[in-house]
Amino acid sequence: MVQYLGAERGFKTPENHAVRVVADSWRQGLFADLLRSIRLSSSFWFRPELRAPWGFSISRKEPAFHIVTQGNCWLEVKRLAKPVRLSAGDFVVVPHGDWHAMRDAPATRPVDFFYLAEKHAPNERGVFCVGGNGAVTKLVCGAMQFENGATDPLLPVLPPLLHVTASDRGAAPRLRLTVERVIEELESAPPGAEVVVTRLADILFIEAVRAYLDESKDTATSGWLAALRDQQVGQALAFLHAQPDYSWTVESLARRVSLSRSAFATKFAQLVGEPPLRYLTRLRLNVASERLHSDDAKLSAIAAAVGYESVAAFVKAFKRYLGVTPGEYRRAHPPGRMSTASRELKTTRRTGKQR
Repeated sequence: MVQYLGAERGFKTPENHAVRVVADSWRQGLFADLLRSIRLSSSFWFRPELRAPWGFSISRKEPAFHIVTQGNCWLEVKRLAKPVRLSAGDFVVVPHGDWHAMRDAPATRPVDFFYLAEKHAPNERGVFCVGGNGAVTKLVCGAMQFENGATDPLLPVLPPLLHVTASDRGAAPRLRLTVERVIEELESAPPGAEVVVTRLADILFIEAVRAYLDESKDTATSGWLAALRDQQVGQALAFLHAQPDYSWTVESLARRVSLSRSAFATKFAQLVGEPPLRYLTRLRLNVASERLHSDDAKLSAIAAAVGYESVAAFVKAFKRYLGVTPGEYRRAHPPGRMSTASRELKTTRRTGKQR
């Protein structure tokens, strides 16, 4: 977690250390904290080679991403008003797992992606060929599983689609090199390739999110990014991310940003989309889930580290948000754990059949 505290910065922390915060610095710190919160537990890839006419749809509620390595196509996402044209070198993420379709032309009727993968069994490198006799489009398609999807403060602020184009001067060179490494790993399939590809998926996703944050931070009119531009709510978010373990109340946060309790609570909920203490709860549990995954500290130590005075209160909140107890979560999320949907993808790729 990024720390925003330091002798050279300038607001008063709960411990009354003198700190001075330059607006851009605390905003950049929050961006960095959000990017650090991304934790993919697994990813899986297919590499369809498609000849026009072709089209497929994906309706599983799991984040998906697609890289166009050759040709061009159209992408339709359920919550977007219009389809998006994609070209070679473009990278897209559907972060909320919405229904989406990809096709050679907007009028082409899509077929379920997994039906195609079953009927046209992928080879050992995940490649399968389908379509007619027209122009060729090659894709890398994958699914992502986030370890901390229920508590991650980043995911709720993302739009239905993240799109990094090949012409993006900032991201394109880094993206191209990462995509080339992904294809190299998939082509040669050396030992540990799946682990490497999952880590590269981390990088690709972070690149897409970073591009979105950079492009939207000064133009967003609602949501978390708009909240960052607000002096009071933005600084309140900085306080919460800097010290999620502190015993914050709505009153104490309001005092820190020089607002009345009611004005602050209303403004925070309007801009962020949830009350301050609910946001703090999700933030704390996200930090806790990271600790549960990364070390073997006792539950009492983790509970105290994220601001809970008792293990019972921590367990109750954790189960309410994540559906399992901390102990169950720890046992179910060892490093490299695959989601159910990703395991099904793996079975389809290797056997050509779905479970």
